[in-house]
Amino acid sequence: MERHRKHRRVRDYNLHAGLAEIFTSGLHYPTYLAEKLAIHRFHGERIFDLRPEVEDIPDSAVLTAYFQFFDELFFFGSLGGSKRFILKFDSRLAEEGGPRGKFSKREVLNVQDGKQGQIFELLIYRQRGENRYYSLRAALGFMLQVMCHTFLKLWQCRTGECNEMWSEHGAGWAWQDMALAIEDAVSDRHFVNLDIPLGRIEMLADSLAVYPAFLKDEQLRKWRIDPKRLGKMAGRK
Repeated sequence: MERHRKHRRVRDYNLHAGLAEIFTSGLHYPTYLAEKLAIHRFHGERIFDLRPEVEDIPDSAVLTAYFQFFDELFFFGSLGGSKRFILKFDSRLAEEGGPRGKFSKREVLNVQDGKQGQIFELLIYRQRGENRYYSLRAALGFMLQVMCHTFLKLWQCRTGECNEMWSEHGAGWAWQDMALAIEDAVSDRHFVNLDIPLGRIEMLADSLAVYPAFLKDEQLRKWRIDPKRLGKMAGRK
């Protein structure tokens, strides 16, 4: 059996000044202080308020604040901090049942080590919803979904189950595990207390419809995905 390779190291020169201290040497563990500061800002700053009656804060400012919050809380500051994830906004209204935005990547040359790298860009459309809360909730779910994809693209190892996926965006074993854990953390009323689905079953169904694979019911139960519903969504009889 092939020996499992170490995950990619995060170098200080990949990070904005001030973010490097949330990493231990070569590993991906955030300090307790970084997480505590992020939670303190979340509960204390009005920009995180999604209620419909808040009308004086632009959606783009809210989503930018949440991107920084989620990056520090779940991704160790390695997306915005590495300058490899660019968040943009479009005033056009997302079509009913259509894409909520556009996720893309481009190749770049890392001048630090002369190696080819990637920059990921997320363009978020204005979301549909019966009020401000639901439209922002949809945008946040889409943003978190893409942040998981980007993190895996940047830092996961390239062998074994870590790299097993069924689509070009990386919706495989590792993505499902990560997305489920983040959904649970965000919905915890003692933590963030927000109901933000990441579209896990929809992502899996779309991937399996194009890249068929067999998944045991035991694994689907672990992800809290109903096999019959998944089969119907993936177009299976």
